[in-house]
Amino acid sequence: MSSTQFWTGMLVPQLIKWVNPYLKRYFKLAEIDNKAKTRVFSKTYPAYFGFLYSLWFMVLFSTGFIVLIWFMTSGPTLFAGKSYAVPVFLGFINMIGVWFIAGATLNFVFWQISSENFRDYIKFRQIKSGWAFYINQQIITLFKIGIIYYIVTSPLIAYLLIR
Repeated sequence: MSSTQFWTGMLVPQLIKWVNPYLKRYFKLAEIDNKAKTRVFSKTYPAYFGFLYSLWFMVLFSTGFIVLIWFMTSGPTLFAGKSYAVPVFLGFINMIGVWFIAGATLNFVFWQISSENFRDYIKFRQIKSGWAFYINQQIITLFKIGIIYYIVTSPLIAYLLIR
């Protein structure tokens, strides 16, 4: 295991636990009610739901990495005459933004096409992870965070494009 994997595994769950109450309060997120929690925990789910859930997250994370790789490969031709650092930094900035905006869009699509039993499994996994908020609210919150993120990073993006 590399040092990066160790520190990411060590810090990210703690960061999520620390940020969770602030996001809940700021975006007025409602937690899944106790009736739904007992229904979700009383069910048994097929083993392949774990694979589908993992695939869902892999698709979400791959969107940002696709944008990063696209900027890194196409950036030198798009930004001819500029340092290679410009497309790399633009790729990193947009990777995070795409995780929010495209992630919210993909969450919406995947949620709409999922069966009721798989939706309950998703709620089950989210409750276990400590992120027990309704998915519709999560989607809207991801869009809001993405828009705020791009507003905050737009001066840096403009600087990199003009520079």
